[in-house]
Amino acid sequence: APTAMRSKNMNGSGWSMTEHLPTIRLGVDAAMATLIWLVQLVIYPAFRFIEADRFIAWHHKYTRAIAYVVLPLMIAQAACIGWLCLIRASVGNVTSAGAVLAAWIVTFTLSVPCHHKLQQQGKDPQIINQLVRTNWLRTLAWNIALLAGALSLRS
Repeated sequence: APTAMRSKNMNGSGWSMTEHLPTIRLGVDAAMATLIWLVQLVIYPAFRFIEADRFIAWHHKYTRAIAYVVLPLMIAQAACIGWLCLIRASVGNVTSAGAVLAAWIVTFTLSVPCHHKLQQQGKDPQIINQLVRTNWLRTLAWNIALLAGALSLRS
């Protein structure tokens, strides 16, 4: 197993990044799960209520703003889980890695193309419905990652 990264805290005691990484990862997993539930239950359904003549401008602002929240969390989650899999390829860590990989695949093969179509074509109820429907896959995947992460803390 890789050597734990150590630094000194203000009291001079050792602090192991590797020791605390599962807890950090659980926080990131919880943030992703919370965010995806907000997207699934509130944000994407609200697309239906944006006026068509304002939709493209609104959608552009939304996608730019949400990227500042989503991308750092996705990267942090992948980094934490990847590192944990290198240290200890437990069932929980590998399950989380698979769930996160599935969420990324759905994001970049289904969700991002829907957003591109909405940005180019404007408000389209069929595309919005497709976005809401296929987002359940990401909701499931990120919640599996959270559950597997929580269970791996117990082992």
